[in-house]
Amino acid sequence: MGSLKWGYPRGLNMIARVSWIAAAALAPLTLYAQHPYADARNYLRTAQLIMRMQQQPNVQLTLRPADDQIAAAIREIDQAGVLTRSDLRQSPVIDVNTPTLQRFASMVDLLRTARFEILEEQRNAPGAEWQIAALKHIDAALRDVHHAAIKEFLDRQIDSY
Repeated sequence: MGSLKWGYPRGLNMIARVSWIAAAALAPLTLYAQHPYADARNYLRTAQLIMRMQQQPNVQLTLRPADDQIAAAIREIDQAGVLTRSDLRQSPVIDVNTPTLQRFASMVDLLRTARFEILEEQRNAPGAEWQIAALKHIDAALRDVHHAAIKEFLDRQIDSY
């Protein structure tokens, strides 16, 4: 049988060490598992920061209602208390040199992805009023971004800058 060290046979001691090392290596992965709504909130925050990038004044004004709707959707998630502060990314990295058309496409993609994340979770836990309210705010923000994109396009077409 192997030699005894701390009362365990040698083979068991090795198994205990290997499993302890494996558990220690995998612990950060299990601790960092994000709440499903964290991704949606982070997408919303990123879209909001892209919206706040310097635009033409008339486009900036047109995007203001969308910014307010995103802030309201984020508030709904925060007030629901489903996230901890460690789940949140308050200042996501964005590229400030992105062309205007690509900014609008990014905003729409991020809003649609956040909407999808919340809808997926709503299927798993239906009936939460904050989810419905957040989805309404996201839908309103999508309409406002669409309106701002049309205004940006029309301004470029008539060269009103």
